[in-house]
Formats: sequence, structure tokens, C-alpha cells
Amino acid sequence: MSQQKHTPEEIELIRDRKFRRNKYLQVHSIDESLDFINLVGFCFAFSAKNSELPCLWHAACGQRNPVMPEHTHHDPYVSRVWTAKDDLPARKAVYYGKVLKKRPTFISLKYLPYFYALSEANQGLDAYLVQFMRGELSLAAKKIMDSLSEHSPQITRDLKIISGHANPDQRYPFDQAMAELQMKMYVVKIAEFYDPFTFLWGLVPNRYPEEVQKANTVSPTQARSEILAKYFQNVIVSNEIFIQRLFGWQREEIKMALNELENCNVIQTGLEIEEERGNWVGLKSF
Repeated sequence: MSQQKHTPEEIELIRDRKFRRNKYLQVHSIDESLDFINLVGFCFAFSAKNSELPCLWHAACGQRNPVMPEHTHHDPYVSRVWTAKDDLPARKAVYYGKVLKKRPTFISLKYLPYFYALSEANQGLDAYLVQFMRGELSLAAKKIMDSLSEHSPQITRDLKIISGHANPDQRYPFDQAMAELQMKMYVVKIAEFYDPFTFLWGLVPNRYPEEVQKANTVSPTQARSEILAKYFQNVIVSNEIFIQRLFGWQREEIKMALNELENCNVIQTGLEIEEERGNWVGLKSF
């Protein structure tokens, strides 16, 4: 077992390069945004508290800890991310939705089958009904799925009406239902319209049939191993608590995936981080 010791700053400097958090590697365009997402496999659109994942906004700013401006509509870096989240999913270049920690997440098409293989939606067309009967899906989410199962895609206004959330004071429970369905990977935003402003929503299998078909050939064990391997390539060092917090997997599932990666010489255990407690796991060589 390795007894290597590293400093937090040493790790953050490596992440600065991988996450493009400096001016020399800064993301400047839509094409570079797509390259970044494809390189890291999956990332947040904007920063998420207590997360070590790459972030497109940080890459656009070229900074480790950028400060969100008060007037975001006039900020070029925020605008770069907003353009990317509109343009790239609209042409099916990436997957975009509230997948991890209920935060807007980009997933490359290469890694989409692995995430979908672990989703509740991958259990079949009627999986949402089974979840609803078990009390694992809200009534609003169930009504939205009923409607989209009959006719997809649909705009936000129509889904609000069909689910009984047309009144302005019902916005929060509707947004919660949509976040719930995105987390479970049932629905995905297809496009945004600005006159009037609204979203177009569809079912994931209809939007990404090839990736969903590939997910059917991937076991949950393989999916977790592939995701974790890319995760460690990005973040370099982590531990079971961080992994569970980000992906929501069971501890036994995490241990199994880590053991598989260690046996394949992808990661190493027994790392020490100065002034940090816990059992640290890291990329085999960095």
C-alpha cells in the first residue's frame, strides 16, 4: 500500500490544468466548450458547493475561484456557458440536465450510456409508474410523465397545465418535479425559446436512442467503473464520502467499483493529504 503524501495545493494545481482554470487554457468558444466537455466526460455548468468536479464556467473564466457577477446577463463568461447550454444540447452534441446533485450537468455522449445505465429510467417504459406506486416519484412528476409518454416533446407551459401547476404560485413544486425527472433521467430539455421564453422537453430515449441502446448492453458494475475511472482522471484524489455525496451510490457499490479500479491499476489507496483526515484514494500516477 502506498504511503505517498500530497498537499492540497499540489492537487489543486493539477486540477487547474485539467479543469482549464487558468488564462492559458481558458475556454473561449462553443467549439472549445464542446472539446472541454468531451475531454472531462461530465462536468457542472456552474460551480456546485462541496464538489470537486470540473466546471465549464470556471474554464470559461480561466480561474479557480471566480466570483459570480451581480449582473450576469452582461458577463462574457456567464454568457459563454449560457450559449453552450443552449447550443450544444440543441444539436445533440452533449447531454444537459440536472443529473448530479440536482445541478445543471453536461455529459458527453461517450459517457451518457454509463449514466443512463444506472438511472431509474433504464428499467423500462413503465418504470416511472412502478416508482410512483412505491412512493418514489411525486404525483406532479407522474402526471408530467403521463403526458410526455402520450406526446413528446412538449413545452413547459403545456406540461404545467397538464400537471396542475399553471398558476404562478405553483412554480416551485413544478420545478421540483422537473428536477426530479431530470435526476432520474426520464426527461431532458431539447431546446429553449425566447419569444416567449420557454423550454421544450422530451423523453431521453426519444432524444438519444443510440446512447440508450448502448446503455442496455452495459452492466451497472461496468457503468460505475467507467464513470469512476474518468472521475479520478479529472479530480486526481478523492474518497468514498465524496464519491457518495456526488453520485448518490451505495457504499457497497462504491467499494466494489474502487476494488475493480485498484485491481486494474487505475487507482491506488493509502494516500495521505497533509492536514486532511480520512482514507484517500488517487489516480495511480500523477
